Amino acid sequence: MILIKSDIAQLEQRYRTAFVNSLAGFRQAVLVGTKSEAGISNLAIFNSLIHIGANPTLWINKQTRHCGT
Repeated sequence: MILIKSDIAQLEQRYRTAFVNSLAGFRQAVLVGTKSEAGISNLAIFNSLIHIGANPTLWINKQTRHCGT
């Protein structure tokens, strides 16, 4: 299934909130794809994604650096 920004924006507010909240799941691996206005595609795998809003849809990718001693 492919959803674009306008598809998500047209969902009823409570459904959109529940849908977006359900995307992160537990210990997920998330494949995130973006496309710039210039048409440049980018695809990456993230394992730590935190949902912070449903309208507009906002996510935080939390990364932790491990330093050796």
